[in-house]
Amino acid sequence: MARLKDIAKETGLSISTVSRILSNDPNRSFSDEAIAKVQEAAGRLGYFEKYRMRSKALTTMRLSIACILTSDHETYLSPFFAALLEGVQEEVFRQSSRNALTFHTLYVKDPSFPAFLETTNLDGAIILGRTTIDTIQRLKRSIPILLYAGVNRLGNGVDEVICDAESATKEAVEHLLALGHRAIGFIGHIPQKDETINEHRFNGYLGALRKAGIEYDDSLVVNTILTATGGYQATKTLISRGKIPTAIFCSNDTVAMGVLKALDEAGIHVPNDLSLIGFDNIEATAFTKPALTTIDIPKRDLGRLAVKTLLDRIESKRTFPISVRLPFTLIRRESCKEVADE
Repeated sequence: MARLKDIAKETGLSISTVSRILSNDPNRSFSDEAIAKVQEAAGRLGYFEKYRMRSKALTTMRLSIACILTSDHETYLSPFFAALLEGVQEEVFRQSSRNALTFHTLYVKDPSFPAFLETTNLDGAIILGRTTIDTIQRLKRSIPILLYAGVNRLGNGVDEVICDAESATKEAVEHLLALGHRAIGFIGHIPQKDETINEHRFNGYLGALRKAGIEYDDSLVVNTILTATGGYQATKTLISRGKIPTAIFCSNDTVAMGVLKALDEAGIHVPNDLSLIGFDNIEATAFTKPALTTIDIPKRDLGRLAVKTLLDRIESKRTFPISVRLPFTLIRRESCKEVADE
């Protein structure tokens, strides 16, 4: 293939002049004749062929990637994961212009999942949802590169694209504290020892209380799975204890839907009797009655950047893990009300 010096020899121009013309240097002006002479010689000598070959190699790279949902109780039917997956799929489609991508959406509880891992060679996978050390180790044995996308730190040498749930929960509880609430409940998942490794919302709740000098009250906390039914049943449990908080933080908006129903059935009105705040900002929260105050997570951006970061790790062969953090936003709506200091 032709080099700059070959073109320079062919045209009678200096190597630096040839280089500046071919790179469209905006800081130098050249005659139309010189530009035409260089471009003709470059084309005739095959100078541009290496760039065409490089471009062809990029667009014909074949990769097989997947999204793997690892939560016991949430699948792609979850509004949160559905929105995140939408971002993943948008970016997969966009990246397909330069890579031949095969994409799969999988669930670890599916009976066919183990067989899929045995028979399919994945180049990388994006993990969605709460998970355990055992699951991570099992996936690492079959998939060379893993990335976690979501709201909780994972670590364990895995790339992450996250929106920090612990900090977001802390801000949500601090919002309730600023409104005068002191008896603040928590309804959500509380990880047990040697169980889920990427669930930190309860730590954010505790951190906000400690910072405010408020003693932790176990009677205001109910551990539950993150579903509407879980939120409903947890609220029934909380009410049965006979000590009703003035505000409740819910680990996600789906839980908050169940909490709203249970409170309504008990004649407890939001926000006049009790303030309620959720997490995720799924679409339905703007249309509940009252509209739900919540933490907005940039779900589609999480998915979009997860794909880009995974492909970067695969293509660059980078050996060190990175963590990309996206911002969260407190969305103030009708479900929270200021109260007098207790």
